Amino acid sequence: MNAVLALDTSTDYCSVAFADNDVSRSVSESLPRAHNQHILAMVDEVLAECMLKDHVDVIACGVGPGSFTGLRVAVGVAQGLAWSLDLPIWPFCSLRAQALSDATRKESDYVLSLIDAQIGQVYGAWFQWRGNELHCISEPAIRVIEDFVADPLVPLAEAYAVGDGVLAMSEQDRGAFAGIFPDLRPNVEAAAQLCRLEANYTNLVLAAQLEPRYVQQDIGWKKLSEQGVRR
Repeated sequence: MNAVLALDTSTDYCSVAFADNDVSRSVSESLPRAHNQHILAMVDEVLAECMLKDHVDVIACGVGPGSFTGLRVAVGVAQGLAWSLDLPIWPFCSLRAQALSDATRKESDYVLSLIDAQIGQVYGAWFQWRGNELHCISEPAIRVIEDFVADPLVPLAEAYAVGDGVLAMSEQDRGAFAGIFPDLRPNVEAAAQLCRLEANYTNLVLAAQLEPRYVQQDIGWKKLSEQGVRR
């Protein structure tokens, strides 16, 4: 795949990127609950110097886990563009895209990627760098933050923690990691480049097949009393 348009709205940030053989462009803004109002303008911005139909071969879409409503924005836009332009879609894990940062490779090969679920829990998964490839070593899950740090897959002193879910940790737990990066969000530019390397006929999907990745399907519809969250 030569030219990729990547989208992610799994967090409070709305992010769009374009990458091909010659150029790479991206834009990312903090837009809580306003992704749907800005994402199409952001697509136009990153593609300002080229025509979408002529220059994009595949659409990469962050499918979560993440914000229940936010995920549906990127998925809906990706489906609309794919249908209208007859393009395939490459779904990517938003937690993995968040771990795709050079900052996490300075001293440690392990990364705990966390996204605040805003219900007293976080979405999270463990990743490991093996050479230049980032591999998921635990399935994405939604848990209280203590579950991720109390019984980690690797010693915390050998790992980095990234994403706004880090802010749910105690000061003591934050200090146990080799480094923390709470300001990192899914890196759509890196995801676009990764798509160019990984996309093939086995992991591309049609627009009708694209679905958000909800690790707990009904959490968005539960009342606070049903979630066990104190008011």
